[in-house]
Amino acid sequence: MCRLSPRLRAAALGIAFLGGPAVAAGQELPPEIQVDLYLVRADRHIQNQNYGAALESLDVVLALQARHGLPTATELWFRHAQVALDAGHPQTAVESVTRYLQLAGRRGENYTTALVVLDQAQSRVNANEPRVQAAPAPTPVAQPAETGGGLTLLTIVGVNSATMAFASSAPMAFDASQLAGVTIGFGVAFPVGDSPLGIRLGAQWAQKGARREAVGEEAAAHFDVSFQSIDFTALARISPPGATDLPFYALVGPYASLELDCRVTFGVTEGTERVSASDDCANADLVTRSPDFGLSAGAGFEMGTGATRVNIGILYNYGFQDVDKLVGQTARHRVFNIHAGIATTF
Repeated sequence: MCRLSPRLRAAALGIAFLGGPAVAAGQELPPEIQVDLYLVRADRHIQNQNYGAALESLDVVLALQARHGLPTATELWFRHAQVALDAGHPQTAVESVTRYLQLAGRRGENYTTALVVLDQAQSRVNANEPRVQAAPAPTPVAQPAETGGGLTLLTIVGVNSATMAFASSAPMAFDASQLAGVTIGFGVAFPVGDSPLGIRLGAQWAQKGARREAVGEEAAAHFDVSFQSIDFTALARISPPGATDLPFYALVGPYASLELDCRVTFGVTEGTERVSASDDCANADLVTRSPDFGLSAGAGFEMGTGATRVNIGILYNYGFQDVDKLVGQTARHRVFNIHAGIATTF
């Protein structure tokens, strides 16, 4: 529930009870249109340098939005602070520009100008109340996961649960199970304007592949195809619309992978005896194709509000490329990744 300031409570009472013909006519309009009307009216007063009347119109806008549960654009708090300062209400300007900085963070479009407005407003408040000790600065609310001036450096360490989708023209199907691996890499992320959309570019060394197992009464065998690769991702980072201060986000975008190494491993266990062998894929008549490419999708969470934060996420890679060159057989990567790391904003 939004708690209105004394100015907004007065504006709300004005909407409800000061019913002249113009107000009554305006109340016949939906709340959203009333908001647009008072924003146009505020623009007109600002152009005429009638800042007191402009501030009253913006107060009505905020009161209407609070009363009807309408969203308030972050930039409106900055605009309200500017007009309040020009109208001679520095305390109101301090409250509104502080709200703007809490919501927009350092990546706000008017971040630098907002700091100037806050400094001027606080100076005027202190000048008007020299004997009153200044109130402590309000505790900032949680900032968006990617606060900062723009560029964020990510370090990533994770584990893969990988398999491959096989198909063959032969009557015998290859049913693959999961093969565990690790991934280590880094990335850079940056916002796109003042929207909830960002871009995250990454490169990581990854282990993936597939395993086939056979278990009998007296013996068990496994056959592994394991890859080492460098994966490149270009992901859209999407925060919840209208709630960019939440630390959750979604990831989606393409990936491309360059194969560094491919090996096959065969192992048999019978009782207490175990025999294994490993060789390069090419020597085992398994000819692979590189590069691989596909689609990545997942989600993430960042903990902390400072320049350095903890990043935790999941990502699923769905390979489109057939990495098996043998005619009549296809093999495509499927990788589920859990990763964690550090995000540092510059």
